[in-house]
Amino acid sequence: MKMELKTRNMDDFFTILGKNNSGATNGGGIYISNDDDLIKETVEHLKKGYDKEKGIFIEEKYTSRQKEYIPLEILRLMIMVMMKKIKELNSEITLYDIGYEFGRYINPKNYRELKKFFRKNNLGMLKIESKKPLVVKVNDCALCDGLKSDEPICYFDAGVLAGAYECILNKTVVVDEIKCMAQGADACYFKIEPVK
Repeated sequence: MKMELKTRNMDDFFTILGKNNSGATNGGGIYISNDDDLIKETVEHLKKGYDKEKGIFIEEKYTSRQKEYIPLEILRLMIMVMMKKIKELNSEITLYDIGYEFGRYINPKNYRELKKFFRKNNLGMLKIESKKPLVVKVNDCALCDGLKSDEPICYFDAGVLAGAYECILNKTVVVDEIKCMAQGADACYFKIEPVK
């Protein structure tokens, strides 16, 4: 898979991260800890700020940090670096799996609630493109807007939709991204099918 970021200059970011990707013990590499307690603690911390009725995270409830957000391109790059390291460590976990758990966690009751969650949290604008088969269109996809790839790359979004639609339909579904903005499509399109 060939992918590139549309950014002016990422040299400073790579200098901060270190260019050595060979592991945790040699000083320059990026290390991804397998610390379940830290993950659980982080999730519990975020739960404090999630307003289920409004479908948004209210940052003031879980942090005193000022409103200085991580640039989206840096966040996307961090996710890509983490997934690269996860693969190097021969882990079976994928962005789809992570998204699936996240989708189940937000636990929407219906499509309208899911659409509201995406919009209010700047993940993109959902629209049902067709009902048979069920295809959901995501305009302004937060994860791939501005990226170029020769194949669909929104595995996290596909997982979120799978977990969320499992809650909505009360059955297990599989979600495939059939078109991606990173490939040059006008939006990202996800086909959602119940597991038989």
